[in-house]
Amino acid sequence: MARTYAYLFGLGATLAILTLVLPGSADRDTLGITLAATCAYLTAAGFLLGFDRLPLWVFKLSPLLGAALVTVLIAFAGVAAIGAYAMFYFWVALAACYFFGLRLALLHIGVCSVCYGGVLLTNEMALSGLYFAMGAGTLLISGVVMVGLRGQVERVVARLADQVGTDVLTGLSNRREFEDRFANELERSVRSGQPMGLVVLDLDWFKEVNDRFGHDAGDRALRMVSSVLGEQTRRIDMVARIGGEEFAVVAPDAGEEETYRLAERLRRSVRTAFADHARPLTASCGVATFPASGGTASDLLRAADRALYAAKDLGRDRSIVYRRGEDEISMAVARRARGGSASPRLASLVSMAESVDRRKGTPGHSRAVERLSETIARGLGLADAQVEEISLAGLLHDIGTIGLSESVLSKAGKLTDAEWDEIRRHPEVGARILSTADLDAIGEWVLAHHERVDGSGYPRGLRNGQIPVEAQIVAVADAYAAMTADRSYRRGIPHEQAIEELRAHAGTQFLPDVVEAFAAHGGRNNGEGHEARTQAPN
Repeated sequence: MARTYAYLFGLGATLAILTLVLPGSADRDTLGITLAATCAYLTAAGFLLGFDRLPLWVFKLSPLLGAALVTVLIAFAGVAAIGAYAMFYFWVALAACYFFGLRLALLHIGVCSVCYGGVLLTNEMALSGLYFAMGAGTLLISGVVMVGLRGQVERVVARLADQVGTDVLTGLSNRREFEDRFANELERSVRSGQPMGLVVLDLDWFKEVNDRFGHDAGDRALRMVSSVLGEQTRRIDMVARIGGEEFAVVAPDAGEEETYRLAERLRRSVRTAFADHARPLTASCGVATFPASGGTASDLLRAADRALYAAKDLGRDRSIVYRRGEDEISMAVARRARGGSASPRLASLVSMAESVDRRKGTPGHSRAVERLSETIARGLGLADAQVEEISLAGLLHDIGTIGLSESVLSKAGKLTDAEWDEIRRHPEVGARILSTADLDAIGEWVLAHHERVDGSGYPRGLRNGQIPVEAQIVAVADAYAAMTADRSYRRGIPHEQAIEELRAHAGTQFLPDVVEAFAAHGGRNNGEGHEARTQAPN
């Protein structure tokens, strides 16, 4: 639109200057025509230089400036040249009809007609009524035809693009192509037994971009996002635009962890690309994988959508992975913990705990601590209701790490004192998060799960007798799960060695009764580490 306006104003000014070498009206004002042409040149330069900074309303009002310049030009051209220079009104009307809807285009046509009528009345031309009727009528008919033809061309282009599987705006695969290729990739994964990942990405608060800066700015943002997604994916991945501001990436041969890392890479890249924009954009991602999230295309899409909705619900600008049955598990925990009433907020917290694990690179850790905490609590002979709440505390024990910076979580080397101070705050953050869901008792256990019997723990330095036994249950479960789990930088230790470590620190870090209850009643078939080793390839 800016280029078209620049061409129209620039070429119109050039044509007006060239007419000065031709015979003209006796009352022609050459200096006036030159000044009007100069204004048109300056307007053209403004569009070329400032097209990406001009708000949409400037473009919508620009035909009015064009009509005004044409009227001034006619005034300087003289009575005999009115008919010739009035042709410029058609330029204004056709540009308005091409870029804007019929209602706004009719407004500009009306303005051009009024200006033309005013010129005719001012100069008291013979047959002025005939000139006005023919000029205004031609402007109106031409404008309506232009709007109709543009709509027809857009429909034809859309049908052609749909047939070839390409989104017109971004150049990515469209919804139809996505569904075909997604089904083919899934069929290949089923035959080969290889995993496949799906990421559904939706831009956060995108409507504000369209409302504040216009749809042209929104289109530019969508094209930028498509470019970012293309840069951050592999050649074998398929990137598609499946809705207005919704995109999907199919990642063949990618398991759950690989697909989650892909989603996080895409999310961070979008945030970085728009960090300096007037309205920074972020993205929320829902992740589903075959076979963990489902076995059919509709199941996987539904799973990714549910994970995307969870990401939106948790505050946007994050990635959530869906596993088959995870929604039911989350709601069941919520019902048990709150006396039978399902809590959507608590279900969101459970999803957040899963997301935290993946962000730390320890998938499955919170689930393992949940199971181990339940085992210890039952070994201590606690009531069923208390056992369920302790298991929930185990699931949510690290939820406060969502407030830690990415640099601290992903740092491979030794942490500085300041970074350790940041980590030691995560129990307090977790307790505050849980208090928003009316889980104050569980929040108190989460707050104290890094306290030590000898008083050297954090954040409050509590000692034996001050630490809730529920927090100590979670602490033992957390330590065992961490020791026995395989990590990228080390192998987990065996069950027997982990029990020895727990006993070695009983009385200083852990309550001896809790350690012995765990040693006597559980561990080997409940921990994260056992699962990691039994699933590892030979």
